[in-house]
Amino acid sequence: MTESIAISSGKGGVGKTTIAVNLALTAAKHGKRVLLLDADLGMANAHIILGVNPEKSLDDFVSGNLNLNKIPIKVNSKLDFISGGSAIHNMLNLNETERYKIIKSFSSLKKSYDMMIIDVGAGADTSSTAFMAASNKNVVVVVPEPTSFVDAYGLMKAAHFDHKIENYGIFVNNSNNEIHAKSYYDRFELIFSKYLDIKSTYLGGLKISQRVKNSIISRNPVVSDKLNKEEIISFENLYKNLEIIKLNDVKGIKFFED
Repeated sequence: MTESIAISSGKGGVGKTTIAVNLALTAAKHGKRVLLLDADLGMANAHIILGVNPEKSLDDFVSGNLNLNKIPIKVNSKLDFISGGSAIHNMLNLNETERYKIIKSFSSLKKSYDMMIIDVGAGADTSSTAFMAASNKNVVVVVPEPTSFVDAYGLMKAAHFDHKIENYGIFVNNSNNEIHAKSYYDRFELIFSKYLDIKSTYLGGLKISQRVKNSIISRNPVVSDKLNKEEIISFENLYKNLEIIKLNDVKGIKFFED
């Protein structure tokens, strides 16, 4: 079975796409056949961090110009990538039928990949929560700021209300250190568990790093440079901790299911 993991956030600017790209590269390094899907529809930018310039995108599939299996581009021997495109009007206004078509179409690729990492659009709009519900596992990226806490809470509340998503992994970006990241998660979990019938798992954190910022500017993902040992360890830990996230038993169409 191809595992699908949605990377989401309650608001933009928390490093969600950076996490998704580097996690995909880490999984590929471990021998997994990985597909990275930029599902931040109409505002896709994973290709910038990844350092590639795709000529085809998910918009070509939605528009009926190409079959889905013609859209992935090869990043390396184990990682392929699908861009969400930049046709803002078309992709930001997908209706339920079009979202269903996108999700259902991935069943044709299930023999090609072991794992798909989905960079979901920030916030709790209908497309974002639909892609979350179609995934086996959900990771929510937060930063140690009150607004990130509030927005992540709102995202999980919406996803639970709309799709009954109950299980989440939480990854803390831009922390001072591991103790700081874990303490922030503990405060977060204590509050949302009182008001939402959901379960979360702490997946680790990534320190504030100039190397991460430099990697974005240079379009060379931080885990691609062996000198970035501390950042590489953080993503190795995140990859390993994906195993402990509980699956969501959500009704409806799923990625890679017939």
